[in-house]
Formats: sequence, structure tokens, C-alpha cells
Amino acid sequence: MSAVAGLVLAAGQGTRMRSRLPKVLHPLAGRAMIDHVLAACAAANLDPLVVVTGHGGDQVETALGSRPVVRQDPQRGTADAVKIGLTRIPESAQQLVVTMGDVPLLPAEAIEALSSAQAGADAAIALLAVVMGDPSGYGRIVRDSSGNVAAVVEEADADAAVRTVVEINSGTYCFDLGWLRSIIDSVPPSASGEYYLTDLVRLAVDAGRRVVVVTADDPLTVTGINDRVQLAAVEAALVARIIAAHQRDGVTVVDPATTRIDVEVTIEPDARIEPWTILAGTTAVGAGAIVGPGSVVTDSRIGADARVVASWVESAEVGVGARIGPMAHLRAGSVIGPSSEVGNFAEVKNTRLGRGVRQHHFSYLGDAELGDEVNVGAGTVTANFDGSTKHRTVVGAGAFLGVDTTLRAPLTVGEGATTGAGSVVIHDVAPGETVVGVPAHPIRTGPDEHA
Repeated sequence: MSAVAGLVLAAGQGTRMRSRLPKVLHPLAGRAMIDHVLAACAAANLDPLVVVTGHGGDQVETALGSRPVVRQDPQRGTADAVKIGLTRIPESAQQLVVTMGDVPLLPAEAIEALSSAQAGADAAIALLAVVMGDPSGYGRIVRDSSGNVAAVVEEADADAAVRTVVEINSGTYCFDLGWLRSIIDSVPPSASGEYYLTDLVRLAVDAGRRVVVVTADDPLTVTGINDRVQLAAVEAALVARIIAAHQRDGVTVVDPATTRIDVEVTIEPDARIEPWTILAGTTAVGAGAIVGPGSVVTDSRIGADARVVASWVESAEVGVGARIGPMAHLRAGSVIGPSSEVGNFAEVKNTRLGRGVRQHHFSYLGDAELGDEVNVGAGTVTANFDGSTKHRTVVGAGAFLGVDTTLRAPLTVGEGATTGAGSVVIHDVAPGETVVGVPAHPIRTGPDEHA
């Protein structure tokens, strides 16, 4: 058990988001806002790590899964939230880091610096501060003539002199846990009846305990998100960092300004990401692959040296050297074999294509399996749904599906078989057989015996 525990406060209503979704669940770069905070806390080895929920608690707790949570109901301020959270923190913990669920850029290094500063100074509180050019809306850190922290003053309570202070309190702290337990009940209610953590600073100073400050270099790292304008600004900064990290690892991102890459995406060196491309979720891109321009790839695997041009790929797998697009759509469960081609306005759903399959134009393959080197003529479709059930289509290696072929599933087309243009195939086709017509029927393909 670590001596440093953590509390993440996620009980606020977030009214300025104007959303049915609790603020801390709004996504940024493929993760919920609070998940970025929890990842930083975990990287800083906070254990246990407890979340205090409140507004939208059912939704937040469902999203958090098995993580330890405690509900603040009613919501009566941050000090009250911490008091409730302390019920889940073991007596063996010596320090407690408290942060907010809406600071997704908070780095683990800042958390570690706070705990080190608190322990090293035997302080009651170490708080994370930052200097802001425009500190409007934030609590100011007021120091005495010796430079020691004297108080944190909220803007609503600040006089003209205090409002000129540009050193602000971020809302992230590390407490001497024994002291915190002894003093938390002494926090007085505000005029509104709420209890605020910032009052602990004054209580510590009055008791002769030290309050130390760790200063963050970048205001964005401690910026809490209160509305969708801030949400967009923080996400833009986060995505820029993600892209820069990939570039330093050997990935070419042609135009970062028009590219979006989620935090859990992996990209191997020498891949190239063209403009107006989105890589989302748990997507993985292989070495030498080219994605874009204008592609959206979500929760998918793009093989080495593959190419995905102006296409949508969702929960699918693209094999080594395959070519997708332009204007193709790979839907969930699709696996495109090595060196295969899925072209203009072609759609694939829950289908496996073997090596070297050619599906070039205006076609739909759903719930199917195609062997190696199958040719899919323009306009070919699998009629996989009978109104109540989806059925499978199997096409053997080397088969040739003529233009405008309709394959009514369930159906098997044998290896090397051929369908004529416009065929409607409702029965299995034997290997090497050619069928034509509506409904399709076999024809002779050998020499005329009377010739």
C-alpha cells in the first residue's frame, strides 16, 4: 500500500457545460475527461485512488466501473467532498493528494512534486499554483511580507489589491493526512452554506503549520474545464502534444492543424498521416502505412505499407500492403487480407477478404468470406438479410464475380467459379462452374462437342 493516497473530486454539476452528460465524462482525445486525470494519478502511484461523485453520480459511477467511489449527496462544497472521501482512505496512508476531475492535462510529475514538497517541508499543505496573465475567476494566493503563503482568497471575496495578484490556486493539493483528519471538521460554512478546501490554508497558517507552493510552468496543465470553449482549447492542446510525440517517434504528420489523433492510438515509424485525417480510439497503424487524406479510422488496425485514402474504417483490420479507397467504408468485423483492394464506394461489413481480393467499385459485401484472389465486379452485393436473420456468403479462392452479381445468402460459390454479369445467384455454385441469368443457372464452358 502506498503512503500517498488520492481523491479525485467529481461531484460538481458543471452547469456551464449545458449538457445532459456529466462534465467529467465529456471526451477528450478518445478518453473521458476524468480518465485523463485518473491516468495521471495512477502514474504518480496514488493508492488507493478514490473518486467522489455527486451530480450525475449513476452515470459517472457506471463509467468508472470497479474503481472505488463515494457519493456526495447533497453537494456542499469541496471540503465536504473531501470529508466524505476520507471515509474510503485507509489509516495507513500518510499523505493525500486531492485534485479535480476536470483537469485532464495535469501531469503525473506535478503530483509527484506536490507529495515530495509536502513531505520534505513537513507542511500541512502543498498546493499547486500557476502564474496566469489573466487570473480572472481563480482564487489568488496571498503571501505575507516574508513570502510565505498567508491565505487563498476567492475572487468573489478579493479586494482590489488582491485582484492584481497573478499567482493562482489550481485546486490540486497534497495534505498531511493526519493533520487533515484532525482539522476537516473545523472548516466553517460559507455564506451559501458550503464548505471550501481553500479555508484549510488559513486554518493551517493560524495553527503555525507550513503551507508550501509548487508552481506549474504551463497554465494549461492546471486548467479546469468549465465550458465547451475551454473543452475545445484543452483538447486542441492535448492533440497537439499527441501528434508531436508521434512525430518525434518517426511518424510523418503532414498537417497537424487538420489532423486528430486520440491518446490511445499507436503508430509505427515511417507511417504517414495525410491532412484531414482522424485516428480515433484504439487504432494501430503499421510501419510505412499511409492514411489519408480525408480518412476516419476508429478502433482499427492498419497493416504495414497499407494505404487508406478518403475512407471510413470502423473496428476493422486492413492487411499488409492493402489498398482502401477512395470513398470506401469498412464496417465492424471486417478483415481485409494482404494486398487486397477495396475501392470507390465499396462497403464491407463483418466480412473477411483473403489475399489479393479486388473489390473496386460500387459494391457491398456483408457477412461474407472471400478466398484469395477473388474478383468482385462493380455493383456486386451480398443479399445477407432476409428480414429477420443475417446469413453468410462464402466465395472460394480465385472466383470471378461478374458485374452486378447478386448473391442471396446463405450461399457458397466454389473455388474458381464464375458468375455472369447481372446474375442473381440463389443456389450454391460448384467449383469451376459458370452461372448466368436470373435466377442464375450453370452453362457449359468447354468446347462444343459437335464442333
